[in-house]
Amino acid sequence: MNPMLKLLTRRSFAASRTRNLMAVLAIALTALLFTSVATIGLGAMESMTLTMQVQKGSKSDGDFRNMTAQQYEALGQADFVAEYGLRMPVGFLENTTRHNVELDVMDETEAELLFCNPSHGSMPQAANEVVASDAALEDLGSQAEVGAPVTIQFTARGQTYTLDMVVSGWYEATNDQVSTMVVGTAFRDAYPDLFQNTFATDREMVGTYWSDIVATSTVGLQDAMDDWARSVGGDPEDASAANSLPAVVNTVTNPTPSLPVLAMGAALVVLFIFCGYLLIYNVFDIAVMQDIRRYGLYRTIGMSRRQVRRLINRQALWLACIGIPLGLLLGFFVGRAALPQVMGVLAVSYQNIAVNVTPHPLIFVAAAVLAALTVFLSTRKPARVAANIPPIEAFRFVEGEAGKRKTRKSAESASLSRLAWSNLGRNKRRTAFIMVSMMLCVVLLNSAGVAAGSVDVEKQVSYSIRTDFAVVNAASVNGQEGFTRRDQGLSQDLMAAIDAQPGVEDASAVYKNTQEDSNVTYDIPVALEKADVDANGDPIVYTAKDGFILKTGDDGRPMCNVYGLEESALARMNLQEGETDAHALYQKMEQGEGVVVGTLADFGTAEIDERLDMAEVGDTITVYKNGEPILDLPILAKAAINGDDQEIGFTSNGPVEVGGDGLYLYLPTSVYTQIYDEPTVYKYSFNVAEDQQEAMTDFLENYVNNVDPSVAYASAQSAREAAQGTQTTIRLVGNLLGIIFGVAGVLNLINTLVTTILIRRHEFATMQSIGMTRRQLRSMLVHEGLFYALGGCLLGLVFSVVLAFTLVQGLTSAIWYFTFHFTLLPALVACVVLLVVAALVPVWALRQFHRGSIVEQLRIAE
Repeated sequence: MNPMLKLLTRRSFAASRTRNLMAVLAIALTALLFTSVATIGLGAMESMTLTMQVQKGSKSDGDFRNMTAQQYEALGQADFVAEYGLRMPVGFLENTTRHNVELDVMDETEAELLFCNPSHGSMPQAANEVVASDAALEDLGSQAEVGAPVTIQFTARGQTYTLDMVVSGWYEATNDQVSTMVVGTAFRDAYPDLFQNTFATDREMVGTYWSDIVATSTVGLQDAMDDWARSVGGDPEDASAANSLPAVVNTVTNPTPSLPVLAMGAALVVLFIFCGYLLIYNVFDIAVMQDIRRYGLYRTIGMSRRQVRRLINRQALWLACIGIPLGLLLGFFVGRAALPQVMGVLAVSYQNIAVNVTPHPLIFVAAAVLAALTVFLSTRKPARVAANIPPIEAFRFVEGEAGKRKTRKSAESASLSRLAWSNLGRNKRRTAFIMVSMMLCVVLLNSAGVAAGSVDVEKQVSYSIRTDFAVVNAASVNGQEGFTRRDQGLSQDLMAAIDAQPGVEDASAVYKNTQEDSNVTYDIPVALEKADVDANGDPIVYTAKDGFILKTGDDGRPMCNVYGLEESALARMNLQEGETDAHALYQKMEQGEGVVVGTLADFGTAEIDERLDMAEVGDTITVYKNGEPILDLPILAKAAINGDDQEIGFTSNGPVEVGGDGLYLYLPTSVYTQIYDEPTVYKYSFNVAEDQQEAMTDFLENYVNNVDPSVAYASAQSAREAAQGTQTTIRLVGNLLGIIFGVAGVLNLINTLVTTILIRRHEFATMQSIGMTRRQLRSMLVHEGLFYALGGCLLGLVFSVVLAFTLVQGLTSAIWYFTFHFTLLPALVACVVLLVVAALVPVWALRQFHRGSIVEQLRIAE
């Protein structure tokens, strides 16, 4: 019987071309859904991991620090280490302008793990050879060419080194803020005094051995690294110990699994399987019902139930072998095209996103398995029905016969719409599946619309910049550096050049203290719990409540982060406690009556974050200069400050390096310039008339690129464009998923209506023979299609409202730059499209599949 079974399978397969096309489309769409989402998901994870590895500067599993030469040699014997590299830190170069360059001794393994292996040229061999990024070489006034000369300058143990080097190789910079310059072991051997290991006595890193490792297994890696550090005499826990040997697992490469993320991923997989099930089940259910008499015939000639199931399953396998590869291929390219847009949403918090899309076998294997599982689940019941129906009953089978009787009964009332509504009851399960498919389309599109509409563009803009433009030193936009020195201040010539441009309004210079202003300190009303001291016992930093760190000045008191500003700048701040009238407040401050204290605000609410609030209105702050009190300043008001009030945009490294975590003090310019010996302007903020903003952008671009490359600027327009990119990305991803689900629903509808016409041709011919016109028949089928769509749309509208006020609102409230805004517009647009399609499909299907005269159609055995 097996050869005959194969023959019958082939003939049955060849005879069902329409069914085969629908099935292949259904399976391909399911595979496309899995593959595109997997490509986007895994690609996003891979890209984010790579981006964060690049920002961290390492793709290793972990690293050891501050080792001696003997400890480094012993590392090669550790059983958990598959690869390890050599790194000996020297320090940051001091003759750069915009780019931070770290100088390290490295071998090739370490350079590969730290993204600084040369893509052009070779690793250093001679003592005067270096490998650097193109950005570093450009900043140093050299060229990215093998053999190009470059001068480097750094300080170690109080001695400044200025060395003339030669480029042996270079690589493309992966970060516009910081990169590594590599020298070889020959450089170490040429300067033995520089590389003496004195870490235990003076904490100097030059001379210590560091190593990034690739582990044989990441299971229990932290414990293995800690145990090894102790076994060679190091202390992996106490950073202040003389034998400190930190063992650090790279949490970027080896992140801790997040339960919410895993749950969301599992929910998406179930949703996609359900979508594929709805589509594929309908295809095979219709196909089996259409061929049920054929299966009854097979049973009468001796085919067993098992053989009928095998026949159907084999056809499903053949269709899957066509549809799954097609869906995998299309899905990969759809995902690959969409991923760069998806990654754009991360540009708000991350810079230089590395988009990495590779045809990972895991994507195809997982998508193929899920698609095959969906096909298997979808064909089980139709195959079981075909196998279990008795042969005689199969010959008499008319799908939804009870529904037909209802149809005849309702037809007596001569209402085509009621007749169409009655026809939906022929197969309630199939009707429900079609409606649910369309409902998912409406719900997903509306959820994406609500999420995108909830992106608060102006909230993002107002956090990063309060004016149209802000000009700073390039160090302020560098997350690795920040404004910390007087020589990073803005020149009077620059500010005069800006003022001379047309349309400039509300321009104000903002002053900021630096690390060099350590002779000015503050006695603040904050409980200081403990202090780290230097070799003389003088405090270096204080620890306040909740572990906040306060940097100290020459007399051991906190330096704070202190700003001098004009009234126009104070008026732009968010004053929330005490005197909130900016004009009255500024007058009091100019008369020396007090100070404004800034406290970091909650990103979402823009209100003072109570966890960071360390002082109260009415408390007094005493200013010390050269160890002597010079001024008492009561706190007149408190302001909720943002990134623009700290430094610029999302970078705030400068204040951390100068004053630590607190306090932020805001003084009028007149008082600030009296307190500090060399007041330094760190930022120039101004608005520009709308019709002159483009000209101002051109001016600043030219100034930064051709006049003074040490200057940088930020604009409200660029911040606004970045925020709008977030909206576009959410809409793109949500609409992509919604359209895929919508196509699934439409395919279900097309398949149902086409099959309805094919298997009910005798019924339709009978109706026409007793007076129903072709137009009435078309109208009845149009009503059926509209009822399907209306059911899906009504369900979609209801669930869109429910989902928007539960899941979507919950997700958006957890992200600071979202403000929930409800809308049903995307759902209504989707409903209109589905209704139009549902009305057009029956017209097309009737024209394509219901041909011939009434007599010819009556001859067709149902």
